[in-house]
Amino acid sequence: MAQISIEELYRGEGGGEKYGAGGIMGAVIKDLFTNGIPDGYDGLLWIELLTVKHTLITAEKMKQEGDFVSGMTDAEPLSLREEEVSDDNA
Repeated sequence: MAQISIEELYRGEGGGEKYGAGGIMGAVIKDLFTNGIPDGYDGLLWIELLTVKHTLITAEKMKQEGDFVSGMTDAEPLSLREEEVSDDNA
């Protein structure tokens, strides 16, 4: 089991090298140059979709290998609760 930082995964450095040369962003760029941008898609939107795609692929590989992102485990569910914001300007 390895603890790998998000930065290492996206750049393909350190422990992130295990999941492909250039990391997640390298895979995104390779996919973009290999397949291009489909008609009807904005370039930035397509890059964001490819980033999500390759992040999910890497996450599945990490799960199979028993690795995890440092500071995150499956035992800690994400909190999507909205924080209260004080209105100091009123």
